[in-house]
This record gives sequence, structure tokens and C-alpha cells, in this order.
Amino acid sequence: MPRRPRSKAAASPLPSKVIACVSDVHFDIHDVKAWAAFRQWHALVRPDILVMNGDMIDLGMLSHYPQEEDAPLFAIEQIKTFVHEANELREECGRLIFMEGNHEARWTRIVGAAPAGALRGALGLDLQAQCRAHGLRDDVEWNRESTKNRGIQFGQFLFRHGHKQAGKHGGAKHLTANRLTKSMGVSESFGHHHRAAITCQTSHGRTAIAVANPCMVSMQEYNPDGDCQEGFSIYELAAPDYKVATPHLIVMLDGRFSWGGLTFDGNA
Repeated sequence: MPRRPRSKAAASPLPSKVIACVSDVHFDIHDVKAWAAFRQWHALVRPDILVMNGDMIDLGMLSHYPQEEDAPLFAIEQIKTFVHEANELREECGRLIFMEGNHEARWTRIVGAAPAGALRGALGLDLQAQCRAHGLRDDVEWNRESTKNRGIQFGQFLFRHGHKQAGKHGGAKHLTANRLTKSMGVSESFGHHHRAAITCQTSHGRTAIAVANPCMVSMQEYNPDGDCQEGFSIYELAAPDYKVATPHLIVMLDGRFSWGGLTFDGNA
């Protein structure tokens, strides 16, 4: 009797590169428990790249919208909070890349007409210079989306905050499906909407993926029952060429989530 051919042993898997993407934290009105859970994960995993994808600093006092009675009064205190957190995160990851969102854009848009008290302690007019003056590390990479800089590319994903693509009245109910239509099938990771979603679409043998990144901001009185989710997203770049990324969408409930067989709890 002829022998059956033996199956070849599977090749040993190659290590991937890990990218974490966090957006819409809105220091210093962030959700403390959600942020603590993320910090636990980040300190343990120490990702190769961390993308801070916009609206990390709230700057509500520079907004033309009415503020709540107990809202923060001073922009510089929020900037200092961001600088402290970004510097600590930079110690734990291989690269840290920051992309301005619409809340950071408030500084550039409003700074010339802002009340003097709101800018007490300011050390410069450009937000990046302001953060550097308050101690932001030089190796924290700073980006601003423009016609020449469409976003940050890793694997097939383009990372952008999302406010420049959302339209006048925000995104549709199905954010990611809408984004794939508008982007003509380009894979994107975006924030801005404070909602978690993922959609895949395959056409002509090519699959595009859109990921809407959740937020980590505390619920505000102006939107007490908003359709918002807390969390972040993880992208693993596949070896050996790191041209393909596998997305993992993390949605937290009450400052807690599980990943890789472990539970991360911001209530601890």
C-alpha cells in the first residue's frame, strides 16, 4: 500500500509590529478609569508605535460653545496634563506620533481673540511650540493634516482624525461604511465621532477596512445619553514586510476590557 504523504509542519509564525491608536481623550475632562485601563495595557505591551489621533487636549475654554459651570478655565493646565501623559507614554513605546484634531485646532483659530485669562501662562502662539515649551519631548512626532499631509500611513491604513472628512453635520449613522464610500475604498482609521465601528468591503479582489476609533472622554451634561463608546484600537503589522495590518477594536465597559488573555481594569 502506498503511504499517505505526510503534511508539512507549519512554519513558525513571525512576530508582528504592534500599533496602538488612541483619540478623543480630551484632557483634562477625560474618563479617568478608561484612561487608567489603557495605561495598564500600554505599559505592559509597550507597542512599537502609538498614534495619538487627535482631540487629546479639550481646550473647551477656547470654544465659542457655552461651557458648563464646572468646566476647566485655563488652557495651559490642560496642555500640561497632555505633555505629562505623552512623555510617560513615549518612555514605553518605540515611536509616538501625534495628529492634531479639531479641538487642538481651536488654539490656532481662537488664540488671537481669546480672553487674556484663558491663556494665562502661555509661552508661545503655536500649539506645538507651546507643548514643547512646557516640556514635551522632542522625539514626540507632531502632525497636522493638510492637502499635502493626508494622514499617517501604516500598512494599508491611513490614520487621520476625521474632522476634515466628516462633513458639515458629522458622519452618517454607519460611519465606517460611509467612509469607505467617500474614500473610494482606502483603508482608514479615524476618530472624531466618539463611536466605535468597523466595516470591510471587497471589490475587484481588494479588501478595504474602515475603523472608527472610540473615545475616552467623560460624559458631558450637554450630551448625557450620547451614542459614544470608550476604548481604542490596535493594529498588528504582519511580517516580514509589514505592509498589511490586522485591526483589533477595543471597546471598554466601565473602564474595563480584556485582551490577549488578560483583563485591564481602571477601577483597580
